[in-house]
Amino acid sequence: MLSTVIYDTDLLKAKAEKISGHLGLKASSRKEALKNVSDTEDQYFLKVEKKSSYLQLGLRSKTKPIFCNFLEWAANKKKSNLTRCMKGVPADCSVLDATTGFGRDSLELATVSRSVTLIERIPWMVHLLEEGIKNTTEEPGLSLVKKFNLLKIDAYDYLLSAQQPSDVVYLDPMFPKTGSARAKKSIQALRELTEEDLSDNLLPLALKHAKKRVIVKRHKNSQHLNQKKPTFSISSRVVRFDVYEV
Repeated sequence: MLSTVIYDTDLLKAKAEKISGHLGLKASSRKEALKNVSDTEDQYFLKVEKKSSYLQLGLRSKTKPIFCNFLEWAANKKKSNLTRCMKGVPADCSVLDATTGFGRDSLELATVSRSVTLIERIPWMVHLLEEGIKNTTEEPGLSLVKKFNLLKIDAYDYLLSAQQPSDVVYLDPMFPKTGSARAKKSIQALRELTEEDLSDNLLPLALKHAKKRVIVKRHKNSQHLNQKKPTFSISSRVVRFDVYEV
């Protein structure tokens, strides 16, 4: 579990304390954390910098920051199996990403839709998403994040209460650890910092909410969610997308 917001200098103390108060975490200087926290290299911290924040694994070693880098992701975008799953859906469609995480898939979906509603329940993840959106001030990312509508809510609660349907609902249940290959650092962080994934409960609600289709991301060797056979699937070396026509 993520418990501490850290900062390097006294100039960042007020900002760190404001963020930690908003997220229900504690704030600490890096120096204090090194003295008071055991096994710091196996723990994640939310590191506060002048312009943004990011997840950091450990305090002593130089680890790569983990954050919502929409600007870089947009610049490196290429046609993917996820966007291929949208073939046949009008470009002015609305998409609901019910399990947003770091939002990289949301960004891809924004390239083939009019709007994307991002659903995320974890406070620190919402914070990183908000900062990622705010800090995307240039193209090609700017026009994509302008399509975002970020909501801090549990996906199950949203789908139960939503009045307006979405054309497409996207579900990305957390993959279980399979084989020896290491996941991307952002995915690994989500696995280690979040509670058990309950996305199995979302598929029946998603099928009721969607007007056109539901897309479910799976490991290529995983069973179909809820053992429900999709209309069709698109697979790659690691990932399979199951598409349910409504």
